[in-house]
Amino acid sequence: MTRLLARGRTVAALALLLAAALGLVAATQPWGSATLVDGRVLTATGQDLAGAVTVMSLACAVLALVLPIAGRVWRYVLGGLALLLGGALIAHVSAARAGVQGAIDALIAEATGLAGSAQADEVASLAQHGTPGFGIAAGGFAIVAALWVLATAHRWPARAKRAARYERTGSGLAWDVMDDGEDPTR
Repeated sequence: MTRLLARGRTVAALALLLAAALGLVAATQPWGSATLVDGRVLTATGQDLAGAVTVMSLACAVLALVLPIAGRVWRYVLGGLALLLGGALIAHVSAARAGVQGAIDALIAEATGLAGSAQADEVASLAQHGTPGFGIAAGGFAIVAALWVLATAHRWPARAKRAARYERTGSGLAWDVMDDGEDPTR
């Protein structure tokens, strides 16, 4: 367990990247489809139904990139932001999932020019896909990553200690160390 805690920033960043990937899958794949009698297939994608999923997923990816270089206070701020993003993803996808049938009906009406019960004769099959589950899973991973950050951020090593080996005590510039013939990377 201590080994896992030592890799806290890596675990958090990977969980946020996974949340971003799952969110982008949910945004780009079909949530529902209808096959018409004439063979046309009409699909309602996550982008059509829940457009904000893409933006929230990209925000998770940005958090994954910023989190490893953040200072101690900013880790907690970013962890709170990830918690909000995860909750917002779950809420947005859950609300949009209820509108799948209405979106498919609108697509059928646009394609056939028929509305209401007259559409039934033009539809060969209807299907709802499990793709919204990816969006809910994305929110779940973002929440888990946020809780991990909030619980372990105080144990992460400071980045300033790594950068200190490149600085010279006199001027503070790595260039001066190289001018003296020393290797600042050792």
